[in-house]
Amino acid sequence: MARSLKIAAYMAGLRRSSPDASQTAYPDRPDGAIVWARCSRPEQLTAIETLQRKLSDDADAIQIIVTVSDWNPSLAGRAWPEPKGKDKIRAFLAHWRPMLAIWMRGDLDLVLLDAIQSARVPSILVDATADGIDHVAGGWVPGAIRSLLSGFDTVLAVDSASAEKLISAGAPQARIVVTGLMEDCSPVLPCTEADRRDVSAAIGTRPVWLAAAARANDCKALCRAHLEAGRRAHRLLLIIVPDTPDSALQLAEDMRQFGFHVTLRSENPEPSEPTQVFVVDTEPDLGLWYRIAPVTYLGGTLFGGGCRDPFEPAALGSAVLHGPHVAPYQRHTARLTAAVAARLIGSADTLGPTVESLLSPDKAATMAHAAWDVTSRGADVTNQIVSLIRQRLEDRVA
Repeated sequence: MARSLKIAAYMAGLRRSSPDASQTAYPDRPDGAIVWARCSRPEQLTAIETLQRKLSDDADAIQIIVTVSDWNPSLAGRAWPEPKGKDKIRAFLAHWRPMLAIWMRGDLDLVLLDAIQSARVPSILVDATADGIDHVAGGWVPGAIRSLLSGFDTVLAVDSASAEKLISAGAPQARIVVTGLMEDCSPVLPCTEADRRDVSAAIGTRPVWLAAAARANDCKALCRAHLEAGRRAHRLLLIIVPDTPDSALQLAEDMRQFGFHVTLRSENPEPSEPTQVFVVDTEPDLGLWYRIAPVTYLGGTLFGGGCRDPFEPAALGSAVLHGPHVAPYQRHTARLTAAVAARLIGSADTLGPTVESLLSPDKAATMAHAAWDVTSRGADVTNQIVSLIRQRLEDRVA
């Protein structure tokens, strides 16, 4: 869409006062199609990384180049700083030659969007809302917001209310699709079906729970919880996957000191009937154990030290228990908690009673279903965007 004369004059003024034109040293452009994803905040990166994994499944290589407006050195290797000023933006576009641009929800920067549109790069606005739309750069220019929104090839709104506000602000109704949020989701961990079948047969109808990436400082809490939950859950089995293989033997010995019958997987690939604690001292195979256990405690979250992504067990139907130390997965944990798909363990004293309560099949199944719903919602939106990207790229090549 042609820009208004007032916007053109505004952009000409910016061009005359363009900042320092020194350029970032980029690596060589890879072969194949390039998609430029523009994020305004670092926390949006994980959703883009999920999108890249999905696109990588295609036989035709599609590479996403990511920039972040609010960039800092900790993001090096994941994203580039956003180019600032007309000259740097033009140099960025000339180097990478993107075939498509994805604009993640955030500020609508007039300078950047004008450069994208001038380079005739189709663009998609993702996770679109009307929040802050009156405060875009250059928003005081008559017709600027309408021109910006009209420049997007497709606008993916988070909900119907946002879609209506965007239409009122000038987004063409025919280009708006209500999809929901594009949320990051972890890759589904694989397992060997023969292993799953053999372990399931060995466990039979026994109740079972899992401690994933358990640390040495988890041991006492796990012992007490297993003792307490086992008083009412007959033949209860605890599977422990240590955070590192080197800690497996010590964890096994500590559990034996509490009087448990412990089996190492290196000694027996499946737990036997007398086994009360099964310690995985071989390859972790967490994709297998998440599928086996209806309840998973995330090791390291009660006393600190790091933890696994809670989306991993959630995506495979295991209810998630965690302590307060969930960095760097606070957003994933919050999403699961809001959906009653995860439960916070405030102290070691509450781990046992919580495990016991969730060994009831209906309660664990309710949480597991909610967890699956959270992880699959984000995947559905991402799949829609993948299809849209592939279609837009095909249209450009045709």
